[in-house]
Amino acid sequence: MIIAVLTATFAWFVTAAILFFNPWTDRIYSLTAGAPGVRALPKSPQTVVKILAAILVQCILWALLYDILKSALPGTGWLKGLSFGGVLLTFKMIPREIDRLLLSTYPLQRLQIEFWIGAVCCFVVGIVFALILI
Repeated sequence: MIIAVLTATFAWFVTAAILFFNPWTDRIYSLTAGAPGVRALPKSPQTVVKILAAILVQCILWALLYDILKSALPGTGWLKGLSFGGVLLTFKMIPREIDRLLLSTYPLQRLQIEFWIGAVCCFVVGIVFALILI
């Protein structure tokens, strides 16, 4: 399970980095930088460590959940991973984004970007688990 957690953590981090740090996302983030509810994270090694720690904790918990649910998930191989990604999307991403949409002043463009990047990362983690935690 340790290899699956570390692989999923790395895959999530790299996927999110590619999707967040590109000209298209940078342009939208620059346009909304002064909006209410936006706080820039310091660009420092400490920030990267905090992000990795948050991803690692989630991947540990999700690996445990995957282990419990894997026999009930439809599909085999990477399709089982997509099924688990759907579980994560349904029970993590959607409720969080509804809260943010209704209860914050965070810009809609950023909410949309972060939702879709988070959704992609849910499926990436699910596929990693399905391929390693057989």
